[in-house]
Amino acid sequence: MTEGTQFPPTATPKQDDQEYDYAFSNMNRSESPTACVSASPSPVARTLGIVGHGVVGLLLILAVLTPLAFNFPWYATDFSTPVSVWWGVNPKVKGSGHSEMVMPTYFFFGMVLPVVVAGVLFTFLQAKTPIGPSPLAPFLHRKPKLFKCLVSYGEILFVVVVVTLNVLVCYYEFVKRYKATNHTADTFKNVGTALGFTSLINLVLIALPATRHSFWMEWLNIPYAHGLKYHRWISVLTIVTLMAHLVCFLVYYAILGKLMKLLPCANCDIATDGMTNWEYFFGILSVLCFVVMAVTALPYVRRHYYSVFYATHFLFIPASLFAVFHWGNIIYFLFASMVLYLTNLMLSRASTSTPVTLKHAAQLSSEVVEITFKCVTGYSPGDAVWIKVPALSTTEWHPFSIASTPLETPGLLTIYVKSLGKWTTGLHHYIRECHEKNVQPIIYMDCGYKSAPPIPATHSDVVQTAWLIWNVRHKDMLVGFQSWLHHIETVGGNRLKFRLHVTQDDTTSFDVDATTKQSIPGNFDVHNGAPIESRPYSHVSTVKRVLLLLLAFAFSGGLLIAVTYGNKIQSTPPRLWLVQRLVQYCVVVFGCFLAYGVTKFVNERPRQPLLPGAGEFSSDGKVPLTAHELTAHFNVQSGRTNLADVFHEIEASAASTVGVYVSGPKSLIKAVDAQGQGIRKFQIRHEVFEL
Repeated sequence: MTEGTQFPPTATPKQDDQEYDYAFSNMNRSESPTACVSASPSPVARTLGIVGHGVVGLLLILAVLTPLAFNFPWYATDFSTPVSVWWGVNPKVKGSGHSEMVMPTYFFFGMVLPVVVAGVLFTFLQAKTPIGPSPLAPFLHRKPKLFKCLVSYGEILFVVVVVTLNVLVCYYEFVKRYKATNHTADTFKNVGTALGFTSLINLVLIALPATRHSFWMEWLNIPYAHGLKYHRWISVLTIVTLMAHLVCFLVYYAILGKLMKLLPCANCDIATDGMTNWEYFFGILSVLCFVVMAVTALPYVRRHYYSVFYATHFLFIPASLFAVFHWGNIIYFLFASMVLYLTNLMLSRASTSTPVTLKHAAQLSSEVVEITFKCVTGYSPGDAVWIKVPALSTTEWHPFSIASTPLETPGLLTIYVKSLGKWTTGLHHYIRECHEKNVQPIIYMDCGYKSAPPIPATHSDVVQTAWLIWNVRHKDMLVGFQSWLHHIETVGGNRLKFRLHVTQDDTTSFDVDATTKQSIPGNFDVHNGAPIESRPYSHVSTVKRVLLLLLAFAFSGGLLIAVTYGNKIQSTPPRLWLVQRLVQYCVVVFGCFLAYGVTKFVNERPRQPLLPGAGEFSSDGKVPLTAHELTAHFNVQSGRTNLADVFHEIEASAASTVGVYVSGPKSLIKAVDAQGQGIRKFQIRHEVFEL
């Protein structure tokens, strides 16, 4: 055997692969759980957990509705006026009191406080009484054939909610400015202003699904890979509304013959007439930054020029800063999202500060490598991890499905990597070189948040029968995994049914070694110098997660209020308004980093130096069965699986719910959806990673 790069019949991150699998499990509530299932919480604890999770949901809904309600007439009549009195504002006395504190007060009670309480409550609930997936999960994952099984009910619901929010904001912002006497130019201005507030709602939401440590995504039980899909959808809507906002104002000033109003002026008073010019100019710069990010995030650019995509995505920093320069109050809309996004990045950084200790790296076939990490944190079969190999790239994180279970291999986490593209083939070569040089590979890993199992099951549900359907191109893939196949055959007994298929005949295949594939060259400079300490992977502790969240909001919010109260920097007239807004933006970011420093994420797990030969490696092993013997033993069939026949057989033999876990290329997912989405017994889950 030579080498390779990818995963086993329970994992496939790269969707262009031609080898794929799917598993079916028939759930039976009548049997008692096996010893591998942990003890379930007491009825009282479970009830309290459900109530607590319900409270978390209500708080998150309030946080989302708060920026929406700002655009409704209710804000001015029922909130702004009475709260202004709190801050000593007298409507009859110009400049009295602290009117600048009214909007921060609104967002503190409506958005910041609910998010903080929800985050703290959820973190402790998940540690004590996790309740697993919602009873609505099977319905939300189902894909209606009306839309050709392209989207699920959950995705449709997401689109409906986001579009509804956009329509409501745009409508109310337009209506409050509309007058029957408006001219065409005024109409363009009113529509443009309404679209500006609409895009602001999208900016509040855009970053929330885009991190691997999001408690709200964990509460919604949305995997990170699916969260990125929602991030892309919101991004498209944001770009559309921002561009429409800009075009409307271009038309408005073109009609008035004052296009120069959109450009900065050098000889004007920046505190009075010139302020508008500069605010418009910064708005244009913000839109341009977002457009560049959008163009470089197109699928072709992401896949072929990842470094360009990665670098230009840092434009979100000047883009959001220019947006604050454009309208100072934007900082209050974005405050909670900014703090949450930064704290989530810091949680990821804390989890990946050192390489992960490897148990072993083994070559299973001519294309597949098995990598086993030491892990002291919990995970579920079917979860995904992201790994970074500095020898190949210092920026790229690649997702892989977990192919092990902590019940079978406690303290260990295994992935399988198949050589498909440059990076995976480079990883294949890098591991082989590490074996030849007797050094352990330097690999970083991030598990992200822990989602519920992809195949729904409670402690009262036990798998009665399981089907493993696996299609491979060549028999050598099965030969490489035969020890694994024999193991699950022994464990599953007569409750496990195999359907193994080889799609290409051996006589038509080409035995091309992985070394002939184009790959990223390994950089062994990362192994120079002092030994690098490694550690078993572990999530950040519950206490530290809560502490970081509380301190980040406390420091950032406290500094923001201190700068905002009395507008100390900009003075009157506001000649330093630009400095005021810059400082407001910077203190929010600084407060998060200050919180990160105070929490001092010192690794509490023992670290192990990466010394030569620290890992266990094997390049091949004795094969107990030949390819022909393996074919006969497992009754391996030629050609692809006939899904219609298999689904009919499973449906006829299943007395209750059938969980279907699908991992493979898009063609497989479409085929399974076409045949299985109409079967009520089937609860289908897809393992999809789209770069």
